Amino acid sequence: MGIRKIEDEIDLKEAMKKKAAELKIKDMEAKASIEKFTKDRLRELAKQHGVLLALTPELREEVKELQKKYNIPSSKIITEQIKEHDVLRKFSKIDYQKLGMLAYQRVLMSKEETGGIIPLLEVFELVNTGILKGNIEIKDVEKALKLLKKTKVIEDISELDSGVIIVRFFPIQYTGDESKVVELAKERGILTLEDICIKLDWSQDRALYALESLEKSGVAKFRENILTGKQWFFPSI
Repeated sequence: MGIRKIEDEIDLKEAMKKKAAELKIKDMEAKASIEKFTKDRLRELAKQHGVLLALTPELREEVKELQKKYNIPSSKIITEQIKEHDVLRKFSKIDYQKLGMLAYQRVLMSKEETGGIIPLLEVFELVNTGILKGNIEIKDVEKALKLLKKTKVIEDISELDSGVIIVRFFPIQYTGDESKVVELAKERGILTLEDICIKLDWSQDRALYALESLEKSGVAKFRENILTGKQWFFPSI
C-alpha cells in the first residue's frame, strides 16, 4: 500500500471520529433540550392546572419537588398515558378507573378550549372514539367519573336546574373559565350572561356552565327581576 493511500485512510478515520463526536454532542444537546422542555412543561402543568405527569422514571425527583412546592395531592399525579385499548379488558369488560383517567387526560389536553367545566355528554363524546365507539355508553362514563370524584382526582359532578349533568375536573383556582369570570366580576361587580359572552367571546352555554358552577360553590349569587333581567353578583369579591 502506498504512503499516499495510508495517509488518506488515516485522514478518513480521523474525519469519521470527528463526525461521530459531533453527532454525539448534538445528540446530548437534543436530549438536554427535550429534558428542559419536559421539566418546563411539568412546572407549567403544576402551576396552571394543579396536575403532574410522572410518565418516566427520570422525572421522579422533579415531580417530588413540584408536588411539594405546589401542594399537589398524589391523586393528581398521572403515572401513565391511558389509551383506548387500555380501557377494554377481555370480553369487552370496561376498566372504569382507566376510562375515567382517559377522560381526565383528554379534558386536560383540551382545557384551554373548555376551561375544565364540561357537560357529561361532551365528556362522553371525548372518549367515545376508536375501539371504544359502540362499546361504552354515557352511563359508563358517568360511573367512571363518579369513581374519580370518590378518589379525589376530579373536583365535582353536579346536576343543573336544567337537568344537564356538569363535570368540574379541576379546583376553582385551576379552572380557567371560572377564574376568568371571577376576574371579570372584579372589574364590573355584577355580571350578566351577555357581559361574559361579549367580553370573553364565549357561547352562552359556556358562560352559563361557568356561572352555575360558581353558584354551586357559593362564589356567585343569582338574581332576576323585570328591570335588570338575569344577573350574577359576587359577595366575596
